[in-house]
Amino acid sequence: MRIINRKEFLSMPSGTVYSHYMPQVSEGLMIKGETRTNDWLYQDLLFNVEGNTSDEASKKLQDAEESGTSFKLDLNCGSRDGMFEEDQLFMVYEKADIESLIEELKCCL
Repeated sequence: MRIINRKEFLSMPSGTVYSHYMPQVSEGLMIKGETRTNDWLYQDLLFNVEGNTSDEASKKLQDAEESGTSFKLDLNCGSRDGMFEEDQLFMVYEKADIESLIEELKCCL
């Protein structure tokens, strides 16, 4: 893994796996999409609830909280970062990190 600044992150290609990084803490697991002028598109791998609308997704989460109902992730739903935090750091997963993560997840099946 590498820790990089925003300027370097914006130059990374689509398909880069990353987390937001604060000193000694990382947050989220995303795949970077297309870079825009000063931000980018991304796919959140941890928290995209399947639903045709945000209200439908919220209802599924509410049902899950109240009754333990299972719900599906939508791994084909992109978002735009749009935070414009110039001092944001990123923890970028390299090929070996991604391969290790895949192998670890396979053990959970």
